[in-house]
Amino acid sequence: MTIQNIALNKLALSDLNVRKVKPKEIEALAADIQARGVLQNLIGYDEDGKIKICAGGRRYRALKLLQKGKTIPGTFEVPVDLRSKDEALEISLAENAQREAMHPADAIMAYRAIIDSGKEVDDVAASFGVSPAYVRRVLKLAALHPTILKAFQKDEIGMSAAQAFALTDDQDRQLEVFKRTGDNPHQIRAMLTQEKVADTDKHFRIVGEEAYTAAGGTFTADLFGERRYCDDAGLVMDLVQDRLDAVAKAAREDGWRDAEAQISRPDSYWMRGHLEPAGKREPTEEEAAELARIEAAIATRESEIEEDERYYDEELRDLGRKHSAILSALQIFTDEQKADHNLVVFIGSEGIEQVAFTRASKNGAGDGPKPPRPDYSQKVMDQLGSVRTMAVREAIVTDPELALDVLLTGLLGQVRGEVYSWQQAVEIKAEKNPFHIDDAIMGHSSMRDIEEIAAADLHRVSEAPALEDMRQLDTETKLRLLAYCVASQITSLSFHSDRDRQLAQIAGAAQIDMADKWEPNQAFYDQLSKATLLKLLAEGCGNNAVENCHTMKRADLAVAAR
Repeated sequence: MTIQNIALNKLALSDLNVRKVKPKEIEALAADIQARGVLQNLIGYDEDGKIKICAGGRRYRALKLLQKGKTIPGTFEVPVDLRSKDEALEISLAENAQREAMHPADAIMAYRAIIDSGKEVDDVAASFGVSPAYVRRVLKLAALHPTILKAFQKDEIGMSAAQAFALTDDQDRQLEVFKRTGDNPHQIRAMLTQEKVADTDKHFRIVGEEAYTAAGGTFTADLFGERRYCDDAGLVMDLVQDRLDAVAKAAREDGWRDAEAQISRPDSYWMRGHLEPAGKREPTEEEAAELARIEAAIATRESEIEEDERYYDEELRDLGRKHSAILSALQIFTDEQKADHNLVVFIGSEGIEQVAFTRASKNGAGDGPKPPRPDYSQKVMDQLGSVRTMAVREAIVTDPELALDVLLTGLLGQVRGEVYSWQQAVEIKAEKNPFHIDDAIMGHSSMRDIEEIAAADLHRVSEAPALEDMRQLDTETKLRLLAYCVASQITSLSFHSDRDRQLAQIAGAAQIDMADKWEPNQAFYDQLSKATLLKLLAEGCGNNAVENCHTMKRADLAVAAR
């Protein structure tokens, strides 16, 4: 083996090099050679006065790239191990076959060590031919909890999971989620953002970044994706309600008998009569031009993607929202219609919707006093319903006699044809009713899951028990199993429904005291609007406390209210 320094312009790439596919990232290697020189010699053989390179092709190409850019001259000396031509093919194969890429975890820690030595991000990026943003993403991964990094090194989790954990800088939270999710990127992101709102969410789109940041809102960026998350979900919903209130106020000023703002579509949407517009006006020149532009953009976009992708394409959906908004603005309602009917403003699937409902008769509900704005959002109401559902399930699984009463009530109602299954709190069907409640809102709960309570009895029967097996069980065991089956059918529902009223009856029969079962934690209070927090503060501490806290930010008020 003889290593010599040979001028670059005397070298050429050998046809015997086994790597035929053109290598990638030559620019990055060239930047590294420029910064640190040629760290490893090339291998070649002499043929007709030219040194043919059979191993080290990437380094050779990187050097030629530097020569082309006039960074180094053609006389630049390159260390080359000269071998015989007979050895060339074997050496080329051995070098490429034995090469093992560095594990990403090792590369991450190497970047961290370089930064810790005092180098700036921009300097490191230039040295390795990568962008500063790439270095920052790598450093984000290097800051993961040591347990997670160790799992990454052992390939117990993949790169996608590691990137998902980087959504938070809180290492304790990272570790908590890791213990529950392991290598599941989707579940990791869901748990780390369950108290946040994505910037793609329809509610945030209505608010807009300018209004959110002006109100003090901040973001958490997903450095490994294209999404950001609003850290203050409660602030987003407050701003949404303010926007809806402003639209409703403008409608009342425009002559509508009444205009009500709601976060979500009214429960009575399909049961109330919809007021048909008197007609449509012609679009203005600006509106016509905008409609034409949007329609052309829609046609272009549809030609670029497959038909089955169109419904999910965000660009198409955004264009559709703008198109619908303009067409909706062309509808005409007469002054007489406005004076005699009501408008409801709410958040639909594509943004703010305004729907005119026909007013009920003088004896109907439409003539009653306007209901006050609810204290809790629909999401919070659903969460509270889930907490109560869990308590009812627990009560039923521990009270076979109550389970039997609930079961018979449901069966007899359906057999007699007086009620439907979807109206009942217990859905009698041949499968377990899925149930989930977010850990973040459980707070200080003494409730146990029905699977845990029934575990011993379930262990006595197989997954598909035969009748003969069931006949061998004692009556008490069978009643407990019946209670488990009935409890598993109890469903979580929003408030103000037939099912919910039945759920309340069951909770009353079981004598459930929710205050003993569940105490809300900070995560729950963080979701509430400022108006609701002040109301709770008044109930717990009096009006003087409200006066003292009225100017506080909503996030600080949520801590004080607890």
